[in-house]
Amino acid sequence: MLEQRDASFVDIDLLTAFIAETSEQIERLVMILLQIETDKDRQSEFIDEMFRLAHNIKGSSGIIGLSEVTEVMHEIEDLFTAVRNGQYALDNEAIDLLLSFADEFNNYLTKNVMTTPFAGEKWLEKFKSLTNKETAADGSSPKPVPALVLSEEEKAKVNAWQEEGKCVYEVSLKFSPDATLRCVAAVIFLRYIRTLGNVLTTAPSENLIPEENYASFRVVLFTEDQLTPEEEQSILNYPLNDGVQEINIRKWHYRSEDQRGIDLAAGDSMAGQTIRVKAERIDNVINELGKLLTIKTSLSHLYQNGYQGKPTWEQLAKILQELDQTVSTLQTGAMDLRMIPVRQLFSRFPKIVRDITKLLGKKVELHFVGEDTEIDKHIGEELVDALTHLLRNAVDHGLEDMETRKKLGKDPTGHITLSTRQEGSHIVISISDDGRGLDLEMIKEKAIATGLITEDNNLSDEEIIRLIFTPGFSTSSQVSEISGRGVGMDVVKTNLKKLQGDIDVKTEPGRGTTFLLRVPLTLAIIQSFMVKVGGQIFGIPVTDVVQSIVIKEEEIHTAGDQLIFYRYPETIPLVDLGEHFRFPFARDKTRIPVVIINSGRGHVGFIVEELIGLEDIMTKPINKAMGELHQIAGAALLGSGQIGLILNHQLIAQQLLYID
Repeated sequence: MLEQRDASFVDIDLLTAFIAETSEQIERLVMILLQIETDKDRQSEFIDEMFRLAHNIKGSSGIIGLSEVTEVMHEIEDLFTAVRNGQYALDNEAIDLLLSFADEFNNYLTKNVMTTPFAGEKWLEKFKSLTNKETAADGSSPKPVPALVLSEEEKAKVNAWQEEGKCVYEVSLKFSPDATLRCVAAVIFLRYIRTLGNVLTTAPSENLIPEENYASFRVVLFTEDQLTPEEEQSILNYPLNDGVQEINIRKWHYRSEDQRGIDLAAGDSMAGQTIRVKAERIDNVINELGKLLTIKTSLSHLYQNGYQGKPTWEQLAKILQELDQTVSTLQTGAMDLRMIPVRQLFSRFPKIVRDITKLLGKKVELHFVGEDTEIDKHIGEELVDALTHLLRNAVDHGLEDMETRKKLGKDPTGHITLSTRQEGSHIVISISDDGRGLDLEMIKEKAIATGLITEDNNLSDEEIIRLIFTPGFSTSSQVSEISGRGVGMDVVKTNLKKLQGDIDVKTEPGRGTTFLLRVPLTLAIIQSFMVKVGGQIFGIPVTDVVQSIVIKEEEIHTAGDQLIFYRYPETIPLVDLGEHFRFPFARDKTRIPVVIINSGRGHVGFIVEELIGLEDIMTKPINKAMGELHQIAGAALLGSGQIGLILNHQLIAQQLLYID
């Protein structure tokens, strides 16, 4: 029986650090397992790191007092030791079990660590039964797969060789269970491999080849140039005895020390509300703070000396200029501290896609483009749900099953590409699939059947596509674990509204669908166009401001209850912000200030009392005690000492245009 710990004895500060670090380590372990699942030969490449991750979690959990976790991690550590010693090979059953453990353990860390003991007994039993079942068909122990573990010196040689642009290959023979004369095949094959390059090491080592107690023979080969297709075929088709089941060749891809550090830091640090920050960025901020301190001292001396004519005034102007430059640099540096590469956001998605494809019986490859693009951590957190729903939708609705894809002449494996790029002050994330595309006729029929529209509605293709974002709308006829409840796409749109973002959809029948998400680079510090309405100052993020104009009362027309302003060749709907927010003000009929913004593919105008101009502001969330204020994105303390309210301008515009 595992000893349970009392949560009241756990140090809260230590526990917080443990959760953050362990979440990253579990995320990294999941990424490794997904790579091994795709290519079983790679377990030798990662086994040292997997063992180290398990060992670190075991040690940390022991310090915290989570003894049930410590026991399970010790068993996993033993499993990885067996793999490293060539006594066990991770098959699909083992990988499934480890991934299931990772899911439950992650859930435990984020929700139950202070309230419920971990289900250690269950996992101990599962991992022990996994390793104990390995026996050959005749009752004897199976021949082990020899571990290909490089020494530190060998790793350094591989690193140096690849840095020079040269190639490293792993070539392996797999023997059948009843193979005889393994040593003969291994020696002949090794002699041939040496004609193609330099052999770094083998597994088993050359002095152990005669023992015949191994299931495979593996060689690490150095070559000056990449092997030609003819050379690769000569290796794969090399004539050996019947005991050789198959021959494989795999090129090792170069990863620099910096890239390895990035991979290790690619875990989900969001769960613990922590960010991994490069030391260089922190140093830059500290340096700017030092300059700010110097400027503060200079201003204090200037104040103490008092006004002494024009030189004092010129000195003040110079100090203020330095202050402006330093604050601007410090502002940029502080924003950089909040930025994370989107690879940290994307790292969880391979596991999500894998789970869905196993459930649906589909085969899907997930591709990433632009993983180094940086995004504000807060925005990244808010995007997780939206991206998850879109990926699930792409796998379930977008991609056909393997048989259908074969009949259509497509690759049986479906492909989804998740790409990111920066456009000015915005981040654009696209989710593309090569599936069937949206069936607009089916969407329209479903909307008519549910009463969302009538048969008389003459909708454009774009308007039909927009129907999928309506709350409760779904084209699935049955409710399943993945879809059919009509909440996924609505969640996408709701989350984007919070972020002052938008979404566009492009689809082509039989070719696939692309969802384009556009969100601000950051919401912390923004440039805003400030206006006054009934004495209250509002800010409109400048990224969507087209222009500010002054019009006359006679240029404003009405269509029903809607105010409009006609400017060739378009008609611009207007919103009187004074009436909208019940901050009335007297309008000068000859001078009516209007701010025109982008909204979707059109423009909307906001009637205001006064145009103030541009100002850099740091936004803060509205106090939750004030309730849900969806049309206000935040607040800011202005240079004048007043409080400015930041408009969720896209939401106001969409409500005006009846965009749901």
